[in-house]
Amino acid sequence: MVNPKVQAVQKPDPFRQEGTFQKDPASTFSQDEIRARAYQIYESRDRTGNHADEDWSQAETELMKLVHAK
Repeated sequence: MVNPKVQAVQKPDPFRQEGTFQKDPASTFSQDEIRARAYQIYESRDRTGNHADEDWSQAETELMKLVHAK
């Protein structure tokens, strides 16, 4: 029997940027790959500053260059 007063609510992951990412049909990389590269960029700045949007954009640009360089 299910208790109607108890509901499981899944909290959104604050590190996911769903809805803001538009996948380019020519790309071969995933959102997780972009996220990983963006984190590497963040770490390369010694984890200073809050530049998530710039890091994400830079990661996309770098990965796109790799795709088009092949």
